[in-house]
Amino acid sequence: MKKLFTAPMSKSAVPLSLILLLAGFLALSFGLPVIAPFSLAIAGFISLYILFGKKGISYTFSKPQKIVSTYFAGLIGAYIFAGVGILITKILLRSSPNSNPVADGMTLFGLLKTIPMLLGEELITIILLIIIANLLGGTRKALIVAVIISTLIFGFLHLPTYDWNFAQVIFIIAAARIPFTLASLRSDSLYTGLLIHITYDWIIFILVILSHH
Repeated sequence: MKKLFTAPMSKSAVPLSLILLLAGFLALSFGLPVIAPFSLAIAGFISLYILFGKKGISYTFSKPQKIVSTYFAGLIGAYIFAGVGILITKILLRSSPNSNPVADGMTLFGLLKTIPMLLGEELITIILLIIIANLLGGTRKALIVAVIISTLIFGFLHLPTYDWNFAQVIFIIAAARIPFTLASLRSDSLYTGLLIHITYDWIIFILVILSHH
């Protein structure tokens, strides 16, 4: 995946890639019949292809390195970051986090539908990161900037879900996102971040389901 930071990228395809990702996100957000759960993921795959060709997909989904240690470190880190974010939001900012309506209405069957949706979330975040890092030269500083910007955008995309609570999406949602991204970077594969993201969300969803019974 990290090869794409310095690989030849079709800069002319960047605007179209961003438009596709936005269209995929809107289709998901507005629940477009049938295609909604898959829309963002589909847009992500197309974006990678028009930006880098087949290598864009193969490099992004390369065989993960150090997957076991990275997976557990990322999962634990995500909960720690989210926990600290909750304390900051509640105590320092005196803001009450809103519940996730998706989690509140979740069923065991519904868990399966989240897989392509979470894949789409991983793709849009990592693609934005790759585009920014590549445009800035693929240096370490470029990567840091790319991680910060893509993380914030990931958080802001959740604003409608959490009733436009900026504190929540920055200090909780975006904060929990950081270990997902770092795990994908360390393992050099989107697979690792995706696996952590699915586990992270599913644990929360299952706990919500159990609390309703």
